[in-house]
Amino acid sequence: MPRFFIELVVDPEQRSLRLTGPDARHIATVLRMRTGDRIEVCDGARTDLDCRIERVTADGVDLAVLSQTPNQTEPAYHVTLYQGLVKGDKLDQIIQKSVELGVGRIVPVACQRSVALIQARDRDRKTARWQKIAAEAAKQCGRGMVPEVASPLSFADCTRQAAAASLALIPWELERTHTLRAALGEGGDVPHSISLIIGPEGG
Repeated sequence: MPRFFIELVVDPEQRSLRLTGPDARHIATVLRMRTGDRIEVCDGARTDLDCRIERVTADGVDLAVLSQTPNQTEPAYHVTLYQGLVKGDKLDQIIQKSVELGVGRIVPVACQRSVALIQARDRDRKTARWQKIAAEAAKQCGRGMVPEVASPLSFADCTRQAAAASLALIPWELERTHTLRAALGEGGDVPHSISLIIGPEGG
């Protein structure tokens, strides 16, 4: 069933909803959906709405809200992935898979050994493209929210931001004694927020 996100928080008693803008155009012109077809809408409170299309017009899509269910897909902790810039379109796949795995925020990072660097003139365009990839992945896997893809940071800014989390992790391929299980704490409470810093191909 096609899935869409809205920022509006829908009242539990609300029985109708109207979509406008790009989502409405996508329903009408790309998916070519008609009256009676069903879609799923996730609102700003992470509630999944089972909806039936009542009317498709030139400026919007009118929906009947059939049921509301709290979304159960979001983890109890918030993970921010600080990902070193990588070559080609590898970051596209990293963003997609990170969203599918439950990451809450993705921040590209320009590292010392990053082969791929982003020019200032391309920053906004690339960030918007990555955000669109995150949104599509969130729809496909039934997330309760669309993770933010932030504008790229320097490594120095990355470490300052990451330090604000309850737990900050930098995996190292040569580490032999301090495991991820130990860092998270066996049997203990999972930190509320986790920063995970991953470098580029060069380490």
